[in-house]
This record gives sequence, structure tokens and C-alpha cells, in this order.
Amino acid sequence: MDKITKMLYRVRSTKYDDLVIYMYQPTDPSSLGIIRFLFGFLMLCDLPEERGGSDIDIRWGNPKDCHFPLFPVMVIPAYPWMCLIYLMMWVGATGIMLGYKFRISTLLFGIPYWYILLLDKSYWNNHSYLFGIVTILLSGSSANHYFSLDGYFEEKRKNRHVPCWNYFILKYQFFMLYFLAGLKKADMEWLEGYSMQSLGNHWIFLPFR
Repeated sequence: MDKITKMLYRVRSTKYDDLVIYMYQPTDPSSLGIIRFLFGFLMLCDLPEERGGSDIDIRWGNPKDCHFPLFPVMVIPAYPWMCLIYLMMWVGATGIMLGYKFRISTLLFGIPYWYILLLDKSYWNNHSYLFGIVTILLSGSSANHYFSLDGYFEEKRKNRHVPCWNYFILKYQFFMLYFLAGLKKADMEWLEGYSMQSLGNHWIFLPFR
């Protein structure tokens, strides 16, 4: 029995060691750098559209408006403070896109982003969660090693290889997202087209009509 236990332990240990070696093997940083740049650019586009950056006064300016925060203790800040919060997101998204002070930029964007998201549940959608999660995942990665100002000012970062897990966590996140979304769309509302009736009227689908 002891021999079997030792053998199983050795197999598990070997598999774990192989997994660690795979996750930390050096990989090319270029794709991750492009992902970082595109994500920052898309967040700059998303802020005025989906996050309400172009109509802060309408969405948050009236203290008498009813909002639905996730936690009852959360209070809507005064209008000038909301403008400052959105400014932080703008600066953070720009920093992510340019790869400048990358860790600080992800915090500047991510913390107020989640704060704004949790302030009102009525604005929630799946993509809102995704953008926040991707920000967290990127904050722990080395996405500033390619096509970034950090790499330009710090030669030790420029084009330096990144560990494989930097790619793996993003791939896993998007796989789970679309896998679960595909399962959800197997219900009758999606199969019969009911869920697309209002969504199909969105301006973004104009080229496909």
C-alpha cells in the first residue's frame, strides 16, 4: 500500500512540476503587448458610450435620481467627485494603451471602474464584468514588455519574454466566458430570436442590416 501511495504521490508531483514549468516557460511578448494596447484603446471608446462618460451630469448629476448600488452603504458621490473618478479612468485607460506606468495605470482604471460598476446594478451586463476582470488579469501580467512606453524608457523591459501563464489566464477567461454564454443561448428565447429583437436595433448592427 505504501508503494502505491508513493507512486501516486510521485505522479502527482511530476504532473504539478510539469505544469509549473509550462506556465513559466518564456514566450514572445508581442501578442500580449498588442492585446494591452487594443484593450486600453477600446476602454477609451467604452468610457463615453457604455460607462456614461459623455453624460455624467445626466447619469449621476441629480441627487434625487434613484440608483441601485450592490451594497446599500454605497453612496453616490457629488457631481464634481464623479467627474474626478471618470478622469482617473480616462488617465488609467490611456496609460494601459500606451503601456506607461502600467501597474499604476491598471489601478487608476480598474479601481474606479469597479466602483462605478457597483454603484448601480441597472447598468450591469456581461461585458461590464469582463472588462473589469481583464483589467485585473492584465494588472498582474507583463503586458508592458512590448510596444510600450515602459519598454522605451526601461531597456530591461523592452521585448523581454513573458511567462506563458500571462497568456493562459486570458485564454482561460475568454474560453469560460464564451462557453457559458453558449450554454445560455441554448434556451428557447435565444433559439427563437426573441432575445435579439431589441438588441438588433442597436446602432452597432447597422452595417449588417
